[in-house]
Amino acid sequence: MNPAEKLFLERYINAPGRNLLRFSFVFMVLGIILSVGILSAALNLFEGYERALKEVLLDSFPHVRIQDVGGGYLGPATVSQTVAWLEGRPEVASSSPVLSFSLMAYKGDRVRGSVLRAYEAGPAGQESISKYISEGSARPQSGEVVVGHYLARELGLSLGDTLSVVYPRLDRITPLGMYPNQHSFVIAGLYRSGYYEYDRTLIISGMEDARSILGISLGVSGIEVRLKGAYLDEASRYAAAWEQELDRSLYAAPVANTTLLRLVRMQKWLIFIIFSFLVLIAGINVISSVLTLIYDKKNEIAVLKALGAGPATVRNILGHQLTLVCLASIILGQLFGWLLSWLVVKQNFYRLKGDVYFIDRLELFVSPFNQALTFAVAGILVLLCIRIPLRRIDQMQVIDLLRNT
Repeated sequence: MNPAEKLFLERYINAPGRNLLRFSFVFMVLGIILSVGILSAALNLFEGYERALKEVLLDSFPHVRIQDVGGGYLGPATVSQTVAWLEGRPEVASSSPVLSFSLMAYKGDRVRGSVLRAYEAGPAGQESISKYISEGSARPQSGEVVVGHYLARELGLSLGDTLSVVYPRLDRITPLGMYPNQHSFVIAGLYRSGYYEYDRTLIISGMEDARSILGISLGVSGIEVRLKGAYLDEASRYAAAWEQELDRSLYAAPVANTTLLRLVRMQKWLIFIIFSFLVLIAGINVISSVLTLIYDKKNEIAVLKALGAGPATVRNILGHQLTLVCLASIILGQLFGWLLSWLVVKQNFYRLKGDVYFIDRLELFVSPFNQALTFAVAGILVLLCIRIPLRRIDQMQVIDLLRNT
């Protein structure tokens, strides 16, 4: 920056109102702030949605499940031996035997298909439950159950109410047909992870109650394994490796839905690309504003050229001023985007539909990487839109400028 460019930039910083109050400049600044704000808000909300969905999927569901090849129940000896083997694996955070099966839950004339889950007593099974208990207790006693939030709402139930379940047992077939195996439980807690499909089907009971419904005295349907954070993305690889080392009567299968997470991540960047066109549209307005500024400043440009200033110097004098305004507008746009996304999260008029978006809550997360990327993309587009019209100064002749002054 030569002395002339520095002088004009300092004058502009000290008295910015001469240009900022121009009609074209006001709309240029507003266009940049709005477009960058919408782009930034979309990224903040989508990043929050992705992280909330990932947290629910990885916390509510096991990462790997070990079951019997033939679909039978695992005996106590097999369970204890497998759990002991898993505890020696560095990638395993916890393992918990579980008894899980489908049944029908009803209250009056309302009936819903559900999944009953029962864990062996111990911290491993309770850890994933306690975190999402919205009301009541996470430890159902004999004759009690914990019910998913949406299942309770659809059946019209609350804490202390009685829930009835029906399980068709094949060992109770009579000449008159299948004898229904009915049980009633008191609701001791409500489970709300935010994952809609899970919260509308889940029933958690004690292990003895679950075995009573099935008519068995021992055994579990499988072992749920949770991996440590650094190994979550390799659940499929670890499941395949374990299967080679486990007893041949067992198989290991990944449970975490990483495909859904990859889809959400792809949608986030697709939204970023689409919304970046808003900044490009604002850039077209920048081109118009720069051309208007050049026309308004033609007298000053003529004087500068007559005094010996080269085209590059004149371009830089105007370019520095415009660049300063546009970069400040981008930063204001990012702040506006944070405010906009915060208002969207805090408003109480609209909630995500869990049956469409998997989770029912909006989250906000401001990622430094996303903000830096937004600033870089918006800055490059705007600077290109500034430089393109400034090239017209090279074609302006001093004699023509002075003649039209």
